[in-house]
Amino acid sequence: MNFAVVFIMKDSKQLYLDLRKQVDDIRIFDTHEHLIQEKERTSKKIDLFETILAHYASSDLVSSGMPQEDLDTIRNPRHPIENRWEIFKPYWERIQNTGYARALNIAFRDLYSVNELNDESYLKLVSRMEKTNKPGVYKWILKEKSGVDLSILDSLSAPLEDVDREFFAPVKRFDDFVMAKERTDFDSLGKRCGKSIHSFSDLVNALELEFEKASKMIVGVKIGLAYLRSLRFNKVSEKEAEEVFVNVFNREFFRREVSNAKVKRTPDGLSLGETKPFQDFMVHKIIQLAAGKGLPIQIHTGIHEGNENIITNSKPTNLINIFREYKEAKFDIFHGSYPYIGELAVLAKNFPNVYIDMCWLHIISPHGARQALAEWLDTVPWNKIFGFGGDYIFAEGVYGHSVIAKENISRVLVEKVEEGSFTEKQAVTLAQKLLKDNAYDLFFPEKQK
Repeated sequence: MNFAVVFIMKDSKQLYLDLRKQVDDIRIFDTHEHLIQEKERTSKKIDLFETILAHYASSDLVSSGMPQEDLDTIRNPRHPIENRWEIFKPYWERIQNTGYARALNIAFRDLYSVNELNDESYLKLVSRMEKTNKPGVYKWILKEKSGVDLSILDSLSAPLEDVDREFFAPVKRFDDFVMAKERTDFDSLGKRCGKSIHSFSDLVNALELEFEKASKMIVGVKIGLAYLRSLRFNKVSEKEAEEVFVNVFNREFFRREVSNAKVKRTPDGLSLGETKPFQDFMVHKIIQLAAGKGLPIQIHTGIHEGNENIITNSKPTNLINIFREYKEAKFDIFHGSYPYIGELAVLAKNFPNVYIDMCWLHIISPHGARQALAEWLDTVPWNKIFGFGGDYIFAEGVYGHSVIAKENISRVLVEKVEEGSFTEKQAVTLAQKLLKDNAYDLFFPEKQK
């Protein structure tokens, strides 16, 4: 007698629920944050609008029509909260469809039991945020609620020595060496490095000394220059870069500045365009130093925070000459290069040293993040995709973002299981790789499991 073997396929809803439950249990290696240190946060009374409008949602408010002066007022804790709420309310309603607002609403609901931010609830949210703003708040939000074991920190304020290693592993920017364009910039760098800078070789030596010191405390280097210029860093000779340096010191024009009733005349500098050869040389130098230390290089590509930026500066294809020259370096390319997700797919597929980082992406566009991940899983080796980086200044945003990220990853993997690309077991294993193992192996190769 022949017996037919019958495979019972779960329906989509049940498959999602089962897979999501397993994904929720995965601990996260968070590839990118700007969080302030907990002691800085808890040292003062927390303000609702100053906190949640530090970035992201504030850009959507401006995009929806909020005047900048109103945003400045709302962010200012010296104004009564009731007055600020009335200004905020109509614009908040306009952005409820965006990923930025969704992340905040998730955090309000799950962390502070505020299901909807409205006239009746906003003061409850204020009170509950104030009540929880005490030592231990990061352990609660980041480790217990978000499931984050460790975050790569691109600090906007804390010195490397002050970074809390229980929560963070820092990267460092050297952008001030790159973007120096007037004599006072070199004076400041010299004071910080403990040696006056009078020649181009002095400057390069200062960079090397600062890099050497920092390399003992960091796990990578961050390049965020796309906010200021194109990511095309040409190959430039030392002579060309030195000529720019010399021209800065040869400037004969002075700016008249008044400070504390005193008149000061400061040597004028060069424009960003005039210093581009210098910038390009210094970026190449920083990449060489990072590669020599085996430190990954994180690069901002794609969408910018804020309003009215030049998106074409951030195209990842601008970096091709860098990828081709520095084969020994590892490049962690941020934000999925949104909206250039297809370009990044091709780059990561072709270049062994290029990795895709989904930090920020899940809240830029939850739908776009799912489309991108589905495409990347069809084109790019799975070990080169990093599934989550919160990219927030405040911890509540990290939590809301983590919820959306796990939902997105679960939904994409369900589709892959249903189309026969993976088994359910393989999908869970892949989620573990995306959320933790892939990035961990890049930043801590010596600890590979």
